[in-house]
Amino acid sequence: MNQIRLDQLSRNAADPAYRDAVEQLGARAEEASLIHYQIGAGERGQWSHYYYCPLDGTQLGFDWSLPNAHKCPACGTVWQGEPYDGAWVTLANTKIGRMLRDVALHSQIHGDDAAFGQVREVLLRYARYYTGYEIHGNIPYNGPGKLFSQTLDEAHWIIDLSYAYAFIQNKLEPEDREAIRQGLLRPCVEFLTMYRERQIHNHAVLITSAIGIVGFLLGDEALLHSVLHNPFGLYDQLAYGVLEDGLWYEGNFHYHYYAFDSLLKYAILVEGTQWELRTHPAIKRLFDFPLGYLLPDGTLPNINDASSGKRLADLAPYYEVAYAWYGSERYAELLRLAYCYDATIGPQNLSFAAARRDSFEALAFGQPLMGATRRGDLAQMLVSDRSSAASGLTKLVNRKGWHLLVKHSTFGGEHDHMDRLGLSFGAGRVPLFVDPGTTAYGVPAHYGWFKHTYAHNTVALNGQDQPPADGEWVQYRRESWGSLVESRVSWIGEPVHYQMKGFISLPEEMCTWDDAAYRGTCIRRINILTEETLLDIVKVSVPASRDIDLLYHISGTLEASRAQWRAWPGRLCALSPEWTHDVQRGGRYSETSYRWKAGDGVLLQASWCSEAVEPFLARTLDIPMSGSRRTLCQRVQSGGRREIVFVNAFSYYAADESDLSFKDEGFGRMERLSLEVNDCSAGEFQIRLGTKGKELLWRLLWSDQASVIELTN
Repeated sequence: MNQIRLDQLSRNAADPAYRDAVEQLGARAEEASLIHYQIGAGERGQWSHYYYCPLDGTQLGFDWSLPNAHKCPACGTVWQGEPYDGAWVTLANTKIGRMLRDVALHSQIHGDDAAFGQVREVLLRYARYYTGYEIHGNIPYNGPGKLFSQTLDEAHWIIDLSYAYAFIQNKLEPEDREAIRQGLLRPCVEFLTMYRERQIHNHAVLITSAIGIVGFLLGDEALLHSVLHNPFGLYDQLAYGVLEDGLWYEGNFHYHYYAFDSLLKYAILVEGTQWELRTHPAIKRLFDFPLGYLLPDGTLPNINDASSGKRLADLAPYYEVAYAWYGSERYAELLRLAYCYDATIGPQNLSFAAARRDSFEALAFGQPLMGATRRGDLAQMLVSDRSSAASGLTKLVNRKGWHLLVKHSTFGGEHDHMDRLGLSFGAGRVPLFVDPGTTAYGVPAHYGWFKHTYAHNTVALNGQDQPPADGEWVQYRRESWGSLVESRVSWIGEPVHYQMKGFISLPEEMCTWDDAAYRGTCIRRINILTEETLLDIVKVSVPASRDIDLLYHISGTLEASRAQWRAWPGRLCALSPEWTHDVQRGGRYSETSYRWKAGDGVLLQASWCSEAVEPFLARTLDIPMSGSRRTLCQRVQSGGRREIVFVNAFSYYAADESDLSFKDEGFGRMERLSLEVNDCSAGEFQIRLGTKGKELLWRLLWSDQASVIELTN
């Protein structure tokens, strides 16, 4: 870390605008001084993803005084023995690493000799024992660890310790400095180099960044050159892993920032040297891309292996760095919104919970933010559409704050969920049918349910997973009546190609798809969002008979429908029946309607299909796993028919709307939502949609390229 950055740390620490950050550092230093855990020769960590209750997926309660008893805060069960004891060791050493970085920074700012002594003592203890730790670990699709059970955790930990060392190294006696370098830093970087991943992957980014950070502190130019230039080094990761528009290829915002975080830690430490990355064009694209996909409530949507949605407050530390480096007003606006210097924005005057300006990044990079607080470019982006062919994501938003995310993305590898053309739909803060992400990787439901096609709002054939394929953006339009996006995915031709093929490796658990079920098939999806409705049009083309399942996972309960539901003992899909409960079958209809209780309001759904649909209803897992969703499967057995078209219309009425009475007027028709579809043959359809006395009539003509969709009234 160069002197310019250290000088800014000192200046900002004396500025009242950063009082929260200074106080937090002091609090964490005080907390660290109370920890009496003794690092010894027998440290042997286990995977932290095992530190979750197998019954409900809740993270167990970590207690420094209870290394052998691990209580679930949800159900109260106390778990003992392995893997929980070893996972506790991993969490303990991870916490020590993070605290050590903060205590060292506290020492740097305040010249605190006690804090310096604490950091020195812990680093020397690790240096005394580290080379003796046994290589171990059998974590799926990860290299082993020494202190930890996987290379990834070792990399996280040594980055924290490296920052701690960087802050105090000039105060160390020469013999202590050499002991830490030769007993800890050098053997750890040699270990990481031995197990560095040879693929484009967030693991490879993190491990390689850690090698670069340690190499920089050791002054090892050969190591730094390899970090940047070797195959699958950081230049390759940026060239092949960052898509043209700036999304990290693994296709979700959690892993976008996860990969970016370690890159930034490397870039911050080497700033101003010949090894820096700040000027690489992909870095700014990584900062810019997610901003267009922030939802009206200031969160980013869950996709793929995401465990929780990121909020503006979570993003603030990244954009402290971005604003200092690039000076874009959009970054300053994000920070003002995150810290609530701007009061409210968006539809229905949605407000954001304030973040505290208490991060290391704020101290090291923070710039003045007070000033004009007019609603600017970023505020408008939150309530505007965004559609990208490169990333394969489209966000549609209406004035009510309803938002739809369509996933027509490239195949994302290990962290993908095999759900091309999946949807997430919500109304403000109310989830209607959304992608919940996943649970901890050590919980059986992760590989058992959440990673599979059937857990998503998309199409599954013969109850099987979709094989790897890239989705395709076909068209996006903004019209006076709303927004439209068309997308498709196909498995036509041999072999099916996807963009990252040859750059990534797939775990065995993800190779469960059925090529035969999808070979020669194509799925097309058109979504239209107006001020009153979401229209979802799906066309499935198959070369021979298939069971075609169109899936909606509703965050609510079914209040009424035309179906005559009866318990069904069959198996709904190829997955274990343990994941689908209370399965019911509802007869056969070509058009029908449903009324769902969602949040404090009502979600209406009107459905039509070109063939008779057999609906199924089931109770399935949600995130958190203590909750559940109602899964509606609209199944068509295609028989000799080669093309099946589904049309579903949705409208949401919040609890505060004046009249929540709804009259069912027959198949596909309700007082507040009606749907009528006429198949005019030769690929042409007329779709009549009625809501609250208003009627829209569209003409749809499917074509090999972009479909023709025209409002005719």
